Amino acid sequence: MNQPKRIFIIGHIGAGKGVLAQALAKKLGWQFIDADFALAPTIGRNLDEIIGTQGKAVFHHCLSEILSWQITKENIVVTTDDSIVCHEKNRQLLSSEFAVYLKVSTSVQLERISSNRPLLPVADYKAFLEKIHDERDALYNQISSFSISSDSGSIEEHVLSVINAMGNR
Repeated sequence: MNQPKRIFIIGHIGAGKGVLAQALAKKLGWQFIDADFALAPTIGRNLDEIIGTQGKAVFHHCLSEILSWQITKENIVVTTDDSIVCHEKNRQLLSSEFAVYLKVSTSVQLERISSNRPLLPVADYKAFLEKIHDERDALYNQISSFSISSDSGSIEEHVLSVINAMGNR
């Protein structure tokens, strides 16, 4: 059995990917990397500039470049953008990695997002989130090595679950 050298935390916005990744990295003594924030210094522009001026296709290409670089590193825990699975190249890159799908229900997701972030100008935000789940859940499941629900349980329990899953790989 090969121990994973990298862990990628994937899932929807509001699942708690960053919280889990930071706690997991600390427990393992590994480096935490937020892929979204790794974009800005690498390409010299922030996310809003990339998406706003060049569109999502360029954004996904940039994510692929960052992901290609990250899979050469060891002892890292990486959070990914929730849309990482929307691009075929990213799914191919992640399919051979230890990817943890952090699941979240739309009701919990809506509660977390509305208290932590400004909502997008969408008429029915719950319907919007359900549509995103319909589009992406199967893709997350397809590339994940392991999945857990962030709707319940503590971060400590989730960290131990991931570590146990790593040992069983």
